[in-house]
Amino acid sequence: MAEFGTAALRFIQLYGPLALLLFTFLETSMLFPFFPSEVVVPAAAALLIVDPISFVVFVAAATLGGTVGAYVPFYAFRGPGSRGLGHLRERINVSEDATERGRQWFRRWGTSSVCWGRFLPGLRSVVSIPAGLARMSPARFGLYTAVGSVLFYAAVGAVVYYGRQRSLFAAAGAAATDRPALTTAVVVIGLAVGLLFVARQRRTERGY
Repeated sequence: MAEFGTAALRFIQLYGPLALLLFTFLETSMLFPFFPSEVVVPAAAALLIVDPISFVVFVAAATLGGTVGAYVPFYAFRGPGSRGLGHLRERINVSEDATERGRQWFRRWGTSSVCWGRFLPGLRSVVSIPAGLARMSPARFGLYTAVGSVLFYAAVGAVVYYGRQRSLFAAAGAAATDRPALTTAVVVIGLAVGLLFVARQRRTERGY
């Protein structure tokens, strides 16, 4: 696993955002052994992000690769209407335990798990399988995957970039001290949006 991580980082160092796009595609497509994304993605952010423009490029490349790759297991397990990817089902490298865990999460949380599940290491790629089995709308699946991926990669990139500039706790403390009203508003709005999103999906989770 460490060898895969080292090779991936060297590839990213040589080919930049294009290599990152390929890496996130391989991770979420599940056609190859799992790459240690929890190591590779932060390290890639440290290599590629040097300013706001490179931050946007990093997030865009990672999100595009991750979203397109997620469609591979989604369609492979979707059955009829799989767009010719059904034959890849046997090549998806995932254990039955991981698949069952993904099913349980999807049954419990519904379609919303496709979005916030992208933040969880053990669920980020696997959740595409139960979404396909449940014949979730491909458009909704793509939208939720893209939103969750953008938030995940943006959070990783921001933590790495700003943490490199100053202590993460010092930065958070300075923001709260300098602009307490703005900080409070952002937290409240974020929590409200998250709660509304989950509540809405719980009401409609049976209508895939």
